[in-house]
Amino acid sequence: MKCHHAIRFLNMYKYIIALVIIFSGCSKNSHEIPVPPGGNTTSAGSYAVKFDIAAQNVAAAVKHDTLCLTFHEKLTFLLNPDDYKNSSAFHLKEDFSKSSLKDFQFKVLNEDHVYRYNSIDDNFNNNIPFIAASTVTISGVKYTRLVLQRDIIFFKAFKLQQLATEAQTDILKVSTEQVGFSAWYYYDKKNSNVLNTSAILVYSKAN
Repeated sequence: MKCHHAIRFLNMYKYIIALVIIFSGCSKNSHEIPVPPGGNTTSAGSYAVKFDIAAQNVAAAVKHDTLCLTFHEKLTFLLNPDDYKNSSAFHLKEDFSKSSLKDFQFKVLNEDHVYRYNSIDDNFNNNIPFIAASTVTISGVKYTRLVLQRDIIFFKAFKLQQLATEAQTDILKVSTEQVGFSAWYYYDKKNSNVLNTSAILVYSKAN
């Protein structure tokens, strides 16, 4: 009788051990399922834009009776490579409404190096001469790095050279003005969400 109970206990023990092994195996397999790295912030279709924009420099100079303010635009963007590749275009608009520049006319070179007046083509596809593209890896994540660098020349004519010089003196005292930037993708015949940022304008006398 005692032997019979011992055999039953042994068989039950083997059964329990088998269950432990089976469930342990299932648990191990579930942890081995690969998890996509980086989360949604780096997935295709996120259309996120990372700005890396420092203060923007504006050089002031008086030419005859005209005050010229050369905005040395330099902007860096970090973009998801798949987003950038799959989009039809990447766009950027500047907002000068919170600065003295809003009261000036301006000109900027286009892709053919011909001056365009009082309007800027916001499509990066049309500004290739002013854009440097590269691939960078940050914290194990690859990005397409775009650097836009160009001059936008603002100008305003005065009745006298002295008045232009006085206006230059006044603007060199300004230290709180900002320029805004808005960026977005065009893809699948529609625009992505617009991402916004701003930068301080630093006025200085041209060399």
